[in-house]
Amino acid sequence: MRNAKSTSKLPNVGTTIFTEMSAMAQAHGALNMSQGFPDFQPPKPLQAAVVAAMAKGRNQYAPMAGDIRLREWIAADAERRSGACFHPDTEVTIGAGASSLIFATIQALIHPGDEVMVLTPCYDLYEPAVELAGGRLVCVPLQADTHRLDLEAMKASWTESIRMVVINVPNNPTGSTWSREDLHGLAELVEGTNALVLSDEVYGPMHHDGRDVLSVTHEPRLRERAVVFASFGKILHCTGWKIGYATAPAALTGEIRKVHQYDVFSTGAPFQAGIEAFLNSDAGATHLSELAPFYQSKRDRLIEGLKGSRWQVSPAEGGYFQLLGYGAFDERDDRTATADWCSRAEGLALIPLSPFYPEGENDSKLVRICFAKNNDTIDQGIQRLLKISNG
Repeated sequence: MRNAKSTSKLPNVGTTIFTEMSAMAQAHGALNMSQGFPDFQPPKPLQAAVVAAMAKGRNQYAPMAGDIRLREWIAADAERRSGACFHPDTEVTIGAGASSLIFATIQALIHPGDEVMVLTPCYDLYEPAVELAGGRLVCVPLQADTHRLDLEAMKASWTESIRMVVINVPNNPTGSTWSREDLHGLAELVEGTNALVLSDEVYGPMHHDGRDVLSVTHEPRLRERAVVFASFGKILHCTGWKIGYATAPAALTGEIRKVHQYDVFSTGAPFQAGIEAFLNSDAGATHLSELAPFYQSKRDRLIEGLKGSRWQVSPAEGGYFQLLGYGAFDERDDRTATADWCSRAEGLALIPLSPFYPEGENDSKLVRICFAKNNDTIDQGIQRLLKISNG
């Protein structure tokens, strides 16, 4: 009898670097500041709201598009922030984290032979999703010094086959944001083309140092071609709940839901109900207003602790990741260096930057650290970083 054989559709894809480094941290007892999740609890009123929803019987399937009251909050929030109007019935969809909806969107809207422009370094979900849809990635590096959009490079790489531009702001892993001039330039680039804009905005309001919290929908010319993604897991400190959402014009939403209904269908009914109750309360409004300064204080604590060391630091503009340069004291590639640092006594797990480059070209001597941690964890991380830089 012959064994059944299957040809891989993703022959170059293995375990993600996030899973790899977290497993390595566990194996060596290292402090894990690699994967992007908080080590503190969601707000207590939010937890209570979810428990209350369970007690009230909100435990069966949520609607495929999501809890309507939560979709209404999403639509109102989008209009309040950027003036963009989305109908909760036909233009807002809730899924199992933003990642599931990003994947569904690419499968729904990209056809074989289409090209998708991504700006590197970028989150590692985009490449395999495009490959599975039969598309081809066009990689354009962000500006080397600021990690912001390089509009001239984007123009130089443009082809008639590009059907989507993937944007991630605040950017993971660099922590860069964008300006109104960037939005204007992006609108100029895609105007008159058939290209859509996929805007991954899961770190949403986490903009530091008083920067404007900008969405792609702040640019009116982009609204009719943009799909915007956000994450309640990120902004409510509950990544394990996997609740995210997408907003898009009705025609695009209809196509996305064709995939979503067979991929995830619906997710976490009591979580959706609890999130809605919390966000519509005074406690929820206060939480959102304090989110950016909360994370900025953690970023500043990390940076202050490394002041005077050999680590090279340019403060993250948004999100809860910070890039650290190690070229002043270690010449090894980032994967070798991070593996070594993780396996040492009093080790520390960080994320190398090279997996964020689908084109495979990176020798930046940069690593990513997550500062969405308790202050005690950040302080321990600082001490271990100082030991690493001192040899």
